[in-house]
Amino acid sequence: MVNETDDQATAAFWDDFAPDYVAAQNESRLAITTDLTAYLTQQNILSRASVLDVGGGAGRFALPFARVARQVTISDISQQMLKFARQAAVQAGLTNLKFQHSAWSQLPAQPQADVVFASMLPLAPAELQKFSQLGRHFAVLNRAVRHTDSISTELQQLLDLPPVLDPTNDATIFSEYVLAVRQLGYQPWQQTFTYHLTEQVTREMLVAELADELTLHQQRLFQQWLTEKFAQHDEITAQQTYAFKTLLWRVGLQ
Repeated sequence: MVNETDDQATAAFWDDFAPDYVAAQNESRLAITTDLTAYLTQQNILSRASVLDVGGGAGRFALPFARVARQVTISDISQQMLKFARQAAVQAGLTNLKFQHSAWSQLPAQPQADVVFASMLPLAPAELQKFSQLGRHFAVLNRAVRHTDSISTELQQLLDLPPVLDPTNDATIFSEYVLAVRQLGYQPWQQTFTYHLTEQVTREMLVAELADELTLHQQRLFQQWLTEKFAQHDEITAQQTYAFKTLLWRVGLQ
């Protein structure tokens, strides 16, 4: 159970991190918001519906949803994230958005909208019963489940680096969600969105990211690798793969 102190600490973190997070979000080249909105519209989930976006932050999904849905409420623990969402809604000319300052733990376990949605909300599988109760017709969970980078993988193997904790590279939790939803008596279905991108990387970028964390032996290997890779080029290309999975289920129809 999340207590009030935990919620306050989480809110403070996201209030402080909000500007950097929104900047990174705005720079993202991933089409997941467009693609997921189109998919939910095709499934007749969004059209003319009311939507509660739990942990909706600065409106990354809520704003495109609002172009299709009747009304969208962004619920978030961070006042600063909601401030960015309000600004984005005004700039987009959207008037069917509501903003709710609330921790997920404080939401009452009863229907709040036709559709309850969350993307990357750190839910435990045991919390999916309450999450389901927030929607009248549908519940939708979106997660990043895979992220690979060719250069990072090569360096991790070369230098024997420990795995990096990456919230966008966690397929296990999604499998646990599927099992938990089925145990609640629902019949979920899934949709996968996969993206392949490239990024140009400089020697300086890699040195800034790694150099201070390496042992002397690793430093020597790293410098040799850099010399070989950048012998004829100022930049090298990283191949990146991102995969998202969306879990959907009807609620209230057991």
